[in-house]
Amino acid sequence: MASVVSQTMPLELLEAGERGVVIDVDGRPELVVRLEEMGLHSGVQVRMVRPGSPCIVEINHQRFSIRVEDSATVLVDVSQ
Repeated sequence: MASVVSQTMPLELLEAGERGVVIDVDGRPELVVRLEEMGLHSGVQVRMVRPGSPCIVEINHQRFSIRVEDSATVLVDVSQ
């Protein structure tokens, strides 16, 4: 039986094409609410389309440009 290694990292460290599941969105309340309104919340799968600042991510077949600032942290679980 193969074992699955789980790794938690900030969203901005994902490479192009890499996927993860959002574990936590933390930061200024108004920014967290805005990210959640865009669909970026705990439990959702995200795929990095283009890393950088701003980065482009795909959530539920929709692409968004996000500039993750010092005022917000998005942690994702990347299972390998």
